[in-house]
Amino acid sequence: MLIGVMDSGIGGLTTLAEIIRVRGGGSYVYFSDDAHCPYGNKSKDEIYLTVKSGAERLMREGAECIVLACNTATACAIDELRAEFESFTFVGTEPCINTAKIYGKKLCVLATPATLSSSRFLRLSQGAECTFPRCNLLAAEIEKSFPSFLSAKQLLTQILAPYRGTRFDAAVLGCTHYCLLKRHIEKLLACPVKDGNNGVARRLRRLTGADSSPVSVELISSSGNICTLRAAANAILRQAVQAVSMSGEGGATLF
Repeated sequence: MLIGVMDSGIGGLTTLAEIIRVRGGGSYVYFSDDAHCPYGNKSKDEIYLTVKSGAERLMREGAECIVLACNTATACAIDELRAEFESFTFVGTEPCINTAKIYGKKLCVLATPATLSSSRFLRLSQGAECTFPRCNLLAAEIEKSFPSFLSAKQLLTQILAPYRGTRFDAAVLGCTHYCLLKRHIEKLLACPVKDGNNGVARRLRRLTGADSSPVSVELISSSGNICTLRAAANAILRQAVQAVSMSGEGGATLF
């Protein structure tokens, strides 16, 4: 079974890495919609049309199930996609508020404006005492500052500066791009930091089963910047699997 995974850029590769770890193997096609990154500052209608276009591209590639490895895409588009493509399986990514509440109700939630204003998030966050740092520019900065993430870390330090003395029970990463700075966030906030990637991977395994076949990943970049995408995939997926066949518009890599 070919699994499609999509995000507005490289953040969703952290989700794919966890999927590979949990499922054990399998064939994947990863769509980086970097031509439209970031999603989080766009309108709901813009996000839906962009995500729908990406999903249709993955369907044309032969994907039999699609993971929206993006909290914003899930918040703004998954209900509409499921209604429009009734026979197709979509797996979404959402801020893991309930998991974080195991540590307590006082949470620092890092997410995009589109995610935070969605009805799905409002339902999820009930019963929690949430603080929302202003992360409007963070995903785009992470995307463009790969591989060092130096400027993104500097921006993140500025964003979280007002909260350095605040005691949170846990922090929640409501954007898969932020997972790339997880250790830095842990250091700045001095509390457990949770993301939804493991929940997505376990959900996908329940739906599709484990897969012991060799891992193969096809990479697609909507902007055509396959070199950066391949470099990011090599760096991020290497942590999940030691040998992966990777292909894209720019050729194939095996490591």
